[in-house]
Amino acid sequence: MGKRFEYLRDETITREIRYVSFTSSLRRYDFAFMKNDEHPDKYTVIDLQKNRFAILGKEDLSNKGDIEHTFHESEMEADEIREFLREVL
Repeated sequence: MGKRFEYLRDETITREIRYVSFTSSLRRYDFAFMKNDEHPDKYTVIDLQKNRFAILGKEDLSNKGDIEHTFHESEMEADEIREFLREVL
């Protein structure tokens, strides 16, 4: 029987993760942040409530529509998330 899968990468790493929960005028948010080794100026940002993630840096926050699309948020919620991310990234 042949190999079923060809692994391209299989490694275990230890990573520091920052968890931040906050409330805004619209709702509560829960995020996790991990430094990204492949892009040192960016973080892997995980929305823990919706199980969605993006690799983001401060320069990515000015791209209108990205937060809305990635995290499936309304424009108002995305604006709040952008404002929050500008402080923590």
